[in-house]
Amino acid sequence: MSNRAKQKGTSFETLIREHLNDLGFKDARRVVLQGGGDTGDINGIKNGLTGQQVAIQCKNQKSFDLSGWLDATVEQAERLDGAVPVLVVKRPRKGKSAVGDNYAVMRVDDLISLLKVAGFF
Repeated sequence: MSNRAKQKGTSFETLIREHLNDLGFKDARRVVLQGGGDTGDINGIKNGLTGQQVAIQCKNQKSFDLSGWLDATVEQAERLDGAVPVLVVKRPRKGKSAVGDNYAVMRVDDLISLLKVAGFF
Protein backbone atom coordinates (compact mmCIF):
# COMPACT_ATOMS: atom_id res chain seq x y z
CA MET A 1 0.00 0.00 0.00
CA SER A 2 1.42 3.40 -0.93
CA ASN A 3 1.64 6.30 1.49
CA ARG A 4 -1.05 8.06 -0.56
CA ALA A 5 -3.48 5.19 0.01
CA LYS A 6 -2.65 5.12 3.72
CA GLN A 7 -3.17 8.88 3.99
CA LYS A 8 -6.52 8.54 2.22
CA GLY A 9 -7.60 5.83 4.65
CA THR A 10 -6.38 7.73 7.72
CA SER A 11 -8.17 10.87 6.55
CA PHE A 12 -11.46 8.98 6.13
CA GLU A 13 -11.11 7.25 9.53
CA THR A 14 -10.48 10.63 11.16
CA LEU A 15 -13.49 12.14 9.39
CA ILE A 16 -15.76 9.34 10.62
CA ARG A 17 -14.37 9.58 14.18
CA GLU A 18 -14.89 13.36 14.22
CA HIS A 19 -18.45 12.91 12.95
CA LEU A 20 -19.17 10.41 15.73
CA ASN A 21 -17.63 12.75 18.33
CA ASP A 22 -19.69 15.68 17.01
CA LEU A 23 -22.87 13.59 17.35
CA GLY A 24 -22.20 12.78 21.01
CA PHE A 25 -20.06 9.66 20.84
CA LYS A 26 -17.27 11.37 22.78
CA ASP A 27 -15.34 8.16 23.52
CA ALA A 28 -15.08 7.13 19.84
CA ARG A 29 -11.40 6.97 18.96
CA ARG A 30 -9.12 5.78 16.18
CA VAL A 31 -7.22 2.65 17.10
CA VAL A 32 -3.53 2.08 16.44
CA LEU A 33 -2.86 -0.71 13.95
CA GLN A 34 -2.05 -3.98 15.69
CA GLY A 35 -1.45 -6.30 12.73
CA GLY A 36 -3.20 -9.61 13.38
CA GLY A 37 -4.75 -8.24 16.58
CA ASP A 38 -6.72 -5.40 14.98
CA THR A 39 -10.09 -4.56 16.53
CA GLY A 40 -11.28 -2.20 13.80
CA ASP A 41 -10.36 1.37 12.95
CA ILE A 42 -12.65 3.04 15.48
CA ASN A 43 -13.48 1.77 18.96
CA GLY A 44 -14.81 3.37 22.13
CA ILE A 45 -18.53 3.15 21.40
CA LYS A 46 -20.21 1.14 24.14
CA ASN A 47 -23.81 0.37 25.08
CA GLY A 48 -24.37 1.90 28.52
CA LEU A 49 -26.77 -0.88 29.55
CA THR A 50 -25.17 -4.03 28.19
CA GLY A 51 -21.54 -2.94 27.85
CA GLN A 52 -21.41 -4.32 24.32
CA GLN A 53 -19.09 -2.40 22.04
CA VAL A 54 -19.06 -1.49 18.36
CA ALA A 55 -16.03 -2.12 16.14
CA ILE A 56 -15.99 0.13 13.07
CA GLN A 57 -13.85 -0.64 10.05
CA CYS A 58 -13.50 2.19 7.50
CA LYS A 59 -12.76 1.78 3.80
CA ASN A 60 -11.99 4.51 1.26
CA GLN A 61 -11.23 2.69 -1.98
CA LYS A 62 -12.43 2.99 -5.57
CA SER A 63 -13.25 -0.68 -6.08
CA PHE A 64 -15.47 -2.37 -3.52
CA ASP A 65 -14.98 -5.78 -1.89
CA LEU A 66 -17.90 -5.69 0.54
CA SER A 67 -17.84 -9.41 1.29
CA GLY A 68 -14.12 -9.52 2.06
CA TRP A 69 -14.19 -6.26 4.01
CA LEU A 70 -17.20 -7.35 6.05
CA ASP A 71 -15.58 -10.71 6.85
CA ALA A 72 -12.50 -8.86 8.13
CA THR A 73 -14.68 -6.45 10.12
CA VAL A 74 -16.46 -9.39 11.78
CA GLU A 75 -13.12 -10.99 12.71
CA GLN A 76 -11.87 -7.73 14.18
CA ALA A 77 -15.08 -7.23 16.17
CA GLU A 78 -14.75 -10.73 17.65
CA ARG A 79 -11.35 -9.68 19.04
CA LEU A 80 -13.09 -6.82 20.83
CA ASP A 81 -15.14 -9.07 23.12
CA GLY A 82 -17.74 -9.86 20.47
CA ALA A 83 -18.40 -6.24 19.52
CA VAL A 84 -21.01 -5.37 16.91
CA PRO A 85 -19.16 -5.17 13.57
CA VAL A 86 -19.89 -2.18 11.33
CA LEU A 87 -18.18 -1.49 8.03
CA VAL A 88 -18.21 2.16 6.89
CA VAL A 89 -17.44 2.64 3.20
CA LYS A 90 -16.65 5.98 1.57
CA ARG A 91 -19.34 6.86 -0.90
CA PRO A 92 -17.96 8.17 -4.21
CA ARG A 93 -18.19 11.92 -4.68
CA LYS A 94 -19.25 12.54 -1.07
CA GLY A 95 -16.90 14.81 0.83
CA LYS A 96 -16.61 16.24 4.30
CA SER A 97 -19.88 18.18 4.05
CA ALA A 98 -21.78 14.91 3.42
CA VAL A 99 -20.02 12.55 5.85
CA GLY A 100 -23.35 11.15 7.05
CA ASP A 101 -24.15 10.04 3.48
CA ASN A 102 -21.44 7.36 3.42
CA TYR A 103 -22.40 3.69 3.54
CA ALA A 104 -22.74 1.60 6.71
CA VAL A 105 -22.68 -2.15 6.02
CA MET A 106 -23.46 -4.89 8.51
CA ARG A 107 -24.89 -8.38 8.74
CA VAL A 108 -28.66 -8.57 9.08
CA ASP A 109 -28.48 -10.40 12.43
CA ASP A 110 -26.23 -7.65 13.85
CA LEU A 111 -28.77 -5.06 12.72
CA ILE A 112 -31.58 -7.03 14.36
CA SER A 113 -29.57 -7.23 17.59
CA LEU A 114 -29.12 -3.45 17.61
CA LEU A 115 -32.81 -2.89 16.88
CA LYS A 116 -33.83 -5.15 19.77
CA VAL A 117 -31.55 -3.37 22.24
CA ALA A 118 -32.94 -0.04 21.02
CA GLY A 119 -36.49 -1.20 21.73
CA PHE A 120 -37.70 -1.78 18.16
CA PHE A 121 -39.88 -4.91 18.26
